[in-house]
This record gives sequence, C-alpha cells and structure tokens, in this order.
Amino acid sequence: MNRLCDKLGIKYPVIQAGMAGGATTPELVSAVSNAGGLGVLAASRLTPTQLKEAILKIRSRTQNPFGVNILLAPPEDGNKDVASVQGYLDNFRNELGLSSNSSNIPMNIPPSMTSSYLEIICEEKVPVLSIGLGDPTNITEVAHSHNITVMTMVTTVDETIQVVKGGTDIVVAQGAEAGGHRSTFKLGSNNEAPLVGTFALVPQIVDAIPQVPVVAAGGIMDGRGLVAALALGASGVLIGTRFLVAKESGIFPAYQEKMFSSTEADTVITHSFTGRPARSIRNRFVEKYLESGTKPLAWPLQALAADDIYSESRKQNLADYYPLLAGQGLRLLKRGQSATDIVKEIVSSANSIISSNLIVDTLPILDPKENW
Repeated sequence: MNRLCDKLGIKYPVIQAGMAGGATTPELVSAVSNAGGLGVLAASRLTPTQLKEAILKIRSRTQNPFGVNILLAPPEDGNKDVASVQGYLDNFRNELGLSSNSSNIPMNIPPSMTSSYLEIICEEKVPVLSIGLGDPTNITEVAHSHNITVMTMVTTVDETIQVVKGGTDIVVAQGAEAGGHRSTFKLGSNNEAPLVGTFALVPQIVDAIPQVPVVAAGGIMDGRGLVAALALGASGVLIGTRFLVAKESGIFPAYQEKMFSSTEADTVITHSFTGRPARSIRNRFVEKYLESGTKPLAWPLQALAADDIYSESRKQNLADYYPLLAGQGLRLLKRGQSATDIVKEIVSSANSIISSNLIVDTLPILDPKENW
C-alpha cells in the first residue's frame, strides 16, 4: 500500500498543485479528486467569502478528499520606492491603454489572510491544508485539532527538518525545475533562492525524514516522472504545469498558447512579477525588466503595484504582461485533455513502465561472481 495514498485517502499518488491566479477552479480540483488523485485549491488572492464559496462548490462536485493551499511568506525588506516603480510600470500601462497609476495607489500592505483562511478551512473540515512559502509550525496544531492533514512545500533539507519537527504530516520537495514561486522560507542576502534540482533534492529529503511521506515536485509531467520519483524514494508526485492546460483550468487562452509554444529554455527565475523569485515563461514584462535593471518592489508590494496590469492583460487575452508561471517540462504538454485524462494517463503510463520491467531491461545484469 502506498503510504501517501493511505495518509490522504486517495487512490493514486498524484497531487495537483495549488496554483494562484484563478488556475485552480473548483471544477479542476474536483475533477482531479474524482479521478483518484488529490485536487488542491489555491486560496491566495481569494477573499474569505470567495474561498468558502469555492470550497462549497468543490464539495458539491466530489465526495473525495481535496486540499486548500495558503502562502505564508510575510512582507519582506527590500525596495519600497513605490513612486519610481509605479512610474516604470506606467510604460506597460501605456501599451495596454491604461491610465497612469504613479500617484494613484497608496501601497499599504493588506493584513495577512492566514487566520481567516485557516478558520474557514477548519470550519469546512477541508481534509488537507497545503502550505507554501513558509513554515506552518505555528498553525499545525490548530489544523491537527480539526483532523486536517498538513502538507508543506520545501526547497532544502534544512527546511524539511524544521517543518517535520513542527508536526508537518507530508513534505513536498520542490525542485528547481518547478514553475511558480520558489517555496524558500528565507531568501538570501540578494533575495536569491536555492535552486536544487528534483533529482538531487528528493533522495536527500527522503533519507533525512524516513518516517514522513515525501512528494516530489518540479519538472514531473508524465508516468516516467512518477516512476522516477518513486525510485528516488518519494511516495508520490505534485504536478502543476500540466494541469494548467487541462480543460478545467482557469488560465486564459493566450497563457495556455504561450505554454504550448514555449520550451524548457524559455523559462526563467524572476522577481519582476511579485518581488519574490518565481519560475515563469519569458515575456515582454520580464524582458523589459531585465533590460532596464529596474528593481521590483519587495514582496508583496510588487504584485499589488502591478495588479491592474495583470488584470488588463488577462482581460485583453495578452500574454506579454502577465505572470506566465510554468515549469521546465513544457515540451511534454498535450492539448485537449481533461484533468481526468491527465491523471489516468500518468498512472497508466507509470504502471506500464513498472509492469513491463522497462527500467530493468535497460540495465546490464550484474555478475555475482565478478570481483568488485
């Protein structure tokens, strides 16, 4: 019995990543759960009312376990020169036909929604609490008191040990290939994040916490990735990029088309969208930031400052000015698949590889008499 599946009450060790920005619709989350995996709703950027409504929609569509993801990163030190950055962002506004916001937005950091989100998650008895960008130790006890399983994303072994000591039930090892924000707890002196690849990270984390199920994330797109993760000692996989192009995904058409037309070489780790390092497909917004040398505002000010640009880009179906968060496995994407199709294909392919001994057949047979 797979211990991740046993822990989560799911059939297959496939978890859909909780991706903010409207990608994880209730339809997507419920479809993945109904297919035997674990669907995860992103709470980030939702109001408490919207979160509750989304949870109720998911419950109306599935009786199976699902999760809700929240981000814990607090406001960070860094560039707070709002006027200068807004002035630079006005270049993009002009191209989109938006009015200047250089002096229109008071950049007050909104209060953290963590407490409100957690209250709703507990009230609604959501089976799984998924955590990104931070250590959930101070809220794990509350979640456990409501019989909620806590799953935390990490990027290093040290972060892993820290969250397991704090009571985390499942660890997601996020390799550098993954799309979206680097889930690093504390960035370096130059706002850099460690970029440890999935193949290097997963086995080290597995060895460090043999008592806790480990989920591999980053660059995993198909059954081969699932088998590789299991071979490294993981109990399952977390997949984001492939589910972004599922029929039930909430991302807009130009975003999806950009994913299909891009390759692994077209992604970059950038601070330009939110002030925190995230892997995205290069577009005009990223390139112009790189060319100008303009320093983005500190997290979370940058996303607040540019929110009107991102909203208008989505409204006009333009991929040039939007955070095109995506991982490095872009060539492996397929068109026209539902979330159910994706889960079934991944599991079927993995089973075929394992049952046909394709891995063993490619290895030379060791001679027991050979003198090593």
